[in-house]
Parts: sequence; structure tokens; C-alpha cells
Amino acid sequence: MSLKLEEMEEMAMITTGILNEMKQKVEDLIEETTRQRQRAAEKEEELNRVRRNFESMKIYVTNLISVREILLSSEKQFQTIEKHFERLVEKTSQLENEKMQKEAEVQRLVAENVRLTALLDKKEAQLIAMNEQFKVVALSGCNI
Repeated sequence: MSLKLEEMEEMAMITTGILNEMKQKVEDLIEETTRQRQRAAEKEEELNRVRRNFESMKIYVTNLISVREILLSSEKQFQTIEKHFERLVEKTSQLENEKMQKEAEVQRLVAENVRLTALLDKKEAQLIAMNEQFKVVALSGCNI
């Protein structure tokens, strides 16, 4: 009986050892599961942070694209305005040249008018003198 008792005690010790090992393994698994859950929570938190950063970056890029499109549109408008300005400068230059030509023509016409007025005055004076001579001749012819 004592042999049986010893066997049973030995078996109990082996079983206790196995149970202790299993208990330790279960505790280790529980700790590992807790660590994995903690890491999963941290990774979930990091994933959410990355998603928020991604959304922020996406909004930022969208805004940059909008600003770029506005700048391109503004640049095209500026180029159009610049072309209009260049045409206005050309037209102004052309009009100034035409004005100078017209002023020169007016000066020439004024000079011609002065010359013709002087000629007219001279012819008028000659006409008056001739008229006076005719009167004198006509009066002298009546007196003869």
C-alpha cells in the first residue's frame, strides 16, 4: 500500500507539476493576449491618427490644387490683360502718329490759308485800285 501511496503521491506531484506548468502557460497566454490587445489598441489608435493625417493631407492637397487652378486662371487673365494693354499701347502710338500728321496738315493748311488770304487781300486791293482807275477813266471820259 505504501508503494501505491508513493505512486499516487508521485503521480499527484507530476500532475501538480503539469497543472502548474499549464497554469503558468495559461497565465503567460493571458499576459500575451493582454499585451496583444494593448498593441492592437495602440495600432488602432495609430491607424486613426494616420487616417486623420491622411484626411488633413487630402484636404491640403485639394486646397493646393484649387489655389494652383486659381493661379493658372489668374495668369491667363493677366496674359489676356497684358495683350490688351499692348494693343492699347500700339493703338495709342498709332493715334499719336496720326494726330501729329493731322496737326502738321492743319499747320500746312493754316499757312496756305494765310498765304491765300494775303493773296486775296492783294487781289482785292488791286481790284479796288482798278475800280478806282475805271472810275477816274470813266469820269475823265465823260468830261472830254
